[in-house]
Amino acid sequence: MTTFRTLSAVLALGGLLPGFQAASPQDEYKTKLTALSKSTAAKHYAIADYLAGAQMFIWAREQLYKTIEFDPDHEGARKKLGYKKGDDGWESDPNAKQEFGNKKKGEDAERVRKQYVDRLDSAGRDLSRQWGDLALFCKKSSMAAESAAAFSKALEYDPANATARKELGYEKDPKGVWMSKAERELRKEMKDGIVKAAGGAPTTRESQAEKAAGVKTKKRESEHFVCESPHLADASMGTILQHAEHTYAMFHKLFNQKDLFSGGKLTLLVLKDKTQHDRYVDNAYKGDVARMQLLHDCRCTGGFPYMEIYQETAPDALLHDWAIHMVTQILMEVWCGSSFCWVLEGMALHFCRLMKDTSLVHCVDLAGTSPRNKGKNYSDPADWPVICRVWVRENKDPDMTAIMKRTNFGEFDGADAVKSWSMVEYLLAQHREKFIEFLMHVKELTQPKDGQKEGVVDAGVVEAALKKIWGWTINDLDYRWKQYVKVAY
Repeated sequence: MTTFRTLSAVLALGGLLPGFQAASPQDEYKTKLTALSKSTAAKHYAIADYLAGAQMFIWAREQLYKTIEFDPDHEGARKKLGYKKGDDGWESDPNAKQEFGNKKKGEDAERVRKQYVDRLDSAGRDLSRQWGDLALFCKKSSMAAESAAAFSKALEYDPANATARKELGYEKDPKGVWMSKAERELRKEMKDGIVKAAGGAPTTRESQAEKAAGVKTKKRESEHFVCESPHLADASMGTILQHAEHTYAMFHKLFNQKDLFSGGKLTLLVLKDKTQHDRYVDNAYKGDVARMQLLHDCRCTGGFPYMEIYQETAPDALLHDWAIHMVTQILMEVWCGSSFCWVLEGMALHFCRLMKDTSLVHCVDLAGTSPRNKGKNYSDPADWPVICRVWVRENKDPDMTAIMKRTNFGEFDGADAVKSWSMVEYLLAQHREKFIEFLMHVKELTQPKDGQKEGVVDAGVVEAALKKIWGWTINDLDYRWKQYVKVAY
């Protein structure tokens, strides 16, 4: 009898006995997915339990929300989040006792954070392996979409999962950084395409910049830009226009845009020296005394439709970097608004680094001259990956929530700018489509209403957008960035 039952079971699984039907790959996938989701939820709940015991309730609640993301009916997580089971499912319980806030501070908080990260890393490696196994099952069962989704989840839990990287089309570049084929091709195009961009042609169009600067300028015009200068050679202005046009083209390609200038043109005005610069500031910004004083102290000025810089003894490389940096920022401002400081600066530095390996113009103190930088020099972009890696290893990186609270460049220092650059690189390289959705949702949240000014992109707005697009908190984003740094740098 035992033998017959065993044989029957084997035949039934093979679909060879009448009345029996083997489970389909889809049904088996659903069973495996349900089990793995509950297992994933259990690991998040265990971390939440540790954090609650350490009285770090903000972090604990983040993990509790992760728990119910994978297991919506997890009773322990639901109750700790203030829910009760009603006739129609889980509902808010006004009588539930809840704890809020992180109680530990200083060194005690840092000790818990380190243990928290260690637990996340350990759980992440285990979960990455399990999600990878599910992905391989789906691949074997010709379930391409489900396989890709599971491999993506495996990669989210452990960016070093080489199998998941390869299956999703990532390859290591010569520096050992994992990149998708599309990202590799895009970066090559950004670096190689400058010489192919249009350099425009001489023009004699009238110029408001000439009047403001009090000098006669030569001019050269391309499809989206005008370059004018009293001293530059025509060929030099053409090269500046090539950098500007290529930046314009790559930005629109990267973010699927049509014409952010809406048919207008941005003028790139290159003056000879500080005397001409000061005269331009006095005439172009008269009436705004505070801004005039700031601009007199700066090398460059502007916004759409005029950007100005003076060269004096600066090399042409500075003008090329300036064109890339400022065009990128203007495009970001037109597209997403001007309050998104960490993205504006991070994106500009990202473009300059990929296209020219430079960082010669910046809106924050990258050179390390302010007291906040404590004498550290962040001006060489070749150093940035190493700086980020050391930060992560020693847990000394700038606080991401603090960076996102800053709404003007005067609040940034060089370290903030470098982390902003790396965050932008991470989100573009690993999550480009969702990053675009994120930017658009932030823009939607900050659209002027009832005649009000543009809303401020603060940490609360960013967190709301993160939760909407990824289901992340700022802490989640920061953790994932750190994992990326460990693998990419």
